[in-house]
Amino acid sequence: MDGIKLAAAEVVVSANETATPFPHALPGHKQLMGIFAGAYVVYCIISAVYLVFFHPLSKFPGPKLWAVSRIPWAYYVIRGDLWAVLDELHHNYGGSVRIAPDEVTTIKPGAWKDIYVAKPVLAKDPYSLTPPLNGAHSLFTAEGDTHRRLRGALVNGFADKALRDQAPIVEGYADQLIARLRREAAKSKTAGGGGGGGHGQVIDIQRIFGYATFDTVTDLSFGESLLNTLERDTDNDEIRAFFLHAKFSTIRNCLSRFSPLDVLLGLFLLGATRATRERNWRLTTAKIERRLARGDLTGVRSDLLTPLVGKLDDGAALKGTISRKELTTNQLAFVIADCQLTTVALATATYLLLRDPPKWRLLADEVRARFERDDQITVQATTQTLPYLEAVINETMRFRHPTPISLPRCIPPGGRTVDGQHIPGNTIIGINLQNIQTTPTLWADPHEFHPERFLPASDPRYSRRFDGDVKEAFMPFSAGPRNCLGSKVYLAQARMFLAKVVWNFDLAMRDPQRDWLDQKAYLVFEPKPLFVELSEPEREMRV
Repeated sequence: MDGIKLAAAEVVVSANETATPFPHALPGHKQLMGIFAGAYVVYCIISAVYLVFFHPLSKFPGPKLWAVSRIPWAYYVIRGDLWAVLDELHHNYGGSVRIAPDEVTTIKPGAWKDIYVAKPVLAKDPYSLTPPLNGAHSLFTAEGDTHRRLRGALVNGFADKALRDQAPIVEGYADQLIARLRREAAKSKTAGGGGGGGHGQVIDIQRIFGYATFDTVTDLSFGESLLNTLERDTDNDEIRAFFLHAKFSTIRNCLSRFSPLDVLLGLFLLGATRATRERNWRLTTAKIERRLARGDLTGVRSDLLTPLVGKLDDGAALKGTISRKELTTNQLAFVIADCQLTTVALATATYLLLRDPPKWRLLADEVRARFERDDQITVQATTQTLPYLEAVINETMRFRHPTPISLPRCIPPGGRTVDGQHIPGNTIIGINLQNIQTTPTLWADPHEFHPERFLPASDPRYSRRFDGDVKEAFMPFSAGPRNCLGSKVYLAQARMFLAKVVWNFDLAMRDPQRDWLDQKAYLVFEPKPLFVELSEPEREMRV
């Protein structure tokens, strides 16, 4: 027995002697950190080599750092100048450029059909969509059957007949715009803001354009103007808040690719803006409910809600119906989009025309020759026999699209041919609305403002130098089943407001404001004050 104990003791001693060095053989905390850091570095190097040289998108040109990481792309998104950087990349690398490990941007005209029109319709990149705050999708975020149902329910409000019926609303606010400008001029004169030495009164016309578009689109969308800013001579920050919403959405969508930054930022920003968002939802819902309660107003007024009376369905998602939550989401989304786009486009057109006075004179001569009286300027009249006005609006959108964004779509796993080039599956691809409209390979003098390029070739103001312009590249409202549903409403406002201002006033810039186009862009270009001199035109007496 004692022998057994002794033997056991020897075994224990032997084991202890053998095991004693073991704790010292384990790496310490610093050593473990070094091992993990080294392993991570090796992993990053292997991943970078794969992404640059062996990934299915490695055949596409582009900066190597962008192919390895999303960080360069995100950096310029947050800076608000991604569109300008992409323009440089296309200039350096060609028509199709890799801008992320899984994304390609293209400016090939044939891509419009292959990406946005051809069936099956490609899904939107989910990271480009801001989640609906009330849980109900808008046309901007809905996919598949939901998108088709919503578009089917809303489309009649944007049809040609609907626009003709809605024209009195647009025309009414155009009259209010002119009246407000006259009152602003009077206030400017009283305050000593101008009028001496033959000069007109100095006004920030961008601000007044913003009020006009806001009043118009809220009346069309909610059944009445939200604030009646033009009529009340008030100033408000509602438009600036909408542009802030665009900036917030852009940054939020960008950082959604970098978890957990998206969660942290989302919680912070959602909390900071909760009170404003809740107020907007309450106001919007209340006004929509009040308009719907008035029922069919045929013969009284027509707006975007007119075709939806009696077609709301909060239960089964039936074809041609829309729920109350969906209606609120879509009407608010349209207000934000239309107000931003129209304000930016009108201010930009005015700036570009005044920067080149002969072009302002061409437009003024056309409008003033077409109409003898202010009340002759209508929505219908401005769609006819005003080719230079139409050319100015088109060239403004080409030269400086209000939304200089890409329209990213997801290539299915099997891949797809885009403009004759195979795009691997699971790739994100899109056309940047600004880049495709200002590339020298498609346009003559692309970075110059020349409305005459959009005139008919038979027009004496047209120049043959623009014969080579590839007009098929010009799709300012996108293409296919997800193109901009509100384009006709936007164009009606742009034509009416610009024609009214040009007919009623002579405008000029006393200060050249050469840096006015230096603007950041988050979904849309951020607005800047545009100070112009406003004076009464001299009119010839007509017999």
